[in-house]
Amino acid sequence: MGLINRDALLAKDTLKIEKVMIDKDNYVFVREMTGKERDTFEQSLLKKEGNDYIEDLTDFRAKLAVCTICNEKGDLLLNPNDYKTLSKNKKVSFLDKVVEVAQKLNAINKEALEDKVKN
Repeated sequence: MGLINRDALLAKDTLKIEKVMIDKDNYVFVREMTGKERDTFEQSLLKKEGNDYIEDLTDFRAKLAVCTICNEKGDLLLNPNDYKTLSKNKKVSFLDKVVEVAQKLNAINKEALEDKVKN
């Protein structure tokens, strides 16, 4: 163990992937986000009001799902704009199962989101 060099700092990390059983026969994979993906996700939860930004949790579950649902190799399956259709078409039980794992893998909790709004 020691100081991490430039090459190691810029090398692509291996992201954790978890299989999420949706029902007894169907599953999806959910993964960690990269820094850029996390920033994009957090920005999608902010809305500008005047000179300030406020938290806007509209479609939170679907926005997090599109940022984390992947294939077994970790390649994302959905596009950022798919959140609207996903939110409208999927049961909350499906989204909740995905979100529970995505929050765990990406250390997302209410306090983290509130801190983002303050900053």
